[in-house]
Amino acid sequence: MDKALVLSLCFLCFTLNCFAYDIEHYPGKPDLSSQGILNLVFCSLNYKDAADFAKDREILIQRLKKTKPFDEYNNLKFWYINLSRKEESKVFKPASVFPFLTVRKDFLADILAKLKGVYKLIIIDASAGVFAAELSSPDRVSLIILSSARYRGKDSFARSFLHELGHSLGLRDEGLNSEAALCLPGPPNCAPTKKEAEEWWGDLAGKEPRVNYISGCSGNKNYIRPTIASLMNNPEKANDFGPVNERYLRKELGRL
Repeated sequence: MDKALVLSLCFLCFTLNCFAYDIEHYPGKPDLSSQGILNLVFCSLNYKDAADFAKDREILIQRLKKTKPFDEYNNLKFWYINLSRKEESKVFKPASVFPFLTVRKDFLADILAKLKGVYKLIIIDASAGVFAAELSSPDRVSLIILSSARYRGKDSFARSFLHELGHSLGLRDEGLNSEAALCLPGPPNCAPTKKEAEEWWGDLAGKEPRVNYISGCSGNKNYIRPTIASLMNNPEKANDFGPVNERYLRKELGRL
């Protein structure tokens, strides 16, 4: 097939057990170089209508583009995969342990090979399922699972996505609930002791109005977080990640 025609189709196709999967670039023609800051791959699960999946991922993409520090980057790469129900049953399997969904390893490996770079697989589940993310880093492939059916509205859905994306990039949970307790304390934003907190963000405390030593994170009131409110603490009310988390994200994204 003519190379120009292949590129004009604006998707990548790979085969797995006789099924063809399209990885489509959003928007425009696919860029197969590894120059992007971060590849975010959205994948549908349990959607009856592809148009609904398109609307949901658009909500998340547009909110991310307006959120610091991601609004500072022009070379974030967005991709999406529409799977049929039959394909979903081959790729995904429910699990009883975190993150409560298993994904075929060859499926993940094929995406990595096609994109030629690290990515985050964001699975949007149209059913009333779970939401979870693996605590990871920008330079590793990891999963984010969102249930679009469990949120009250578009804003709540988008904010929860940012919270889970934060985990996938290495941010700890700053909440005090039982779910937050599943995330161990650690840098950059949940210190087990005041000494460690001073080491991690002491240079910002007092200089940034919002940054201080606030009690409670990772489900433990004795741990210390840098701000009263952030997307990693209360995504329903916070508008951003906060100065400490934003600094970390800029540093880590700059390593890619």
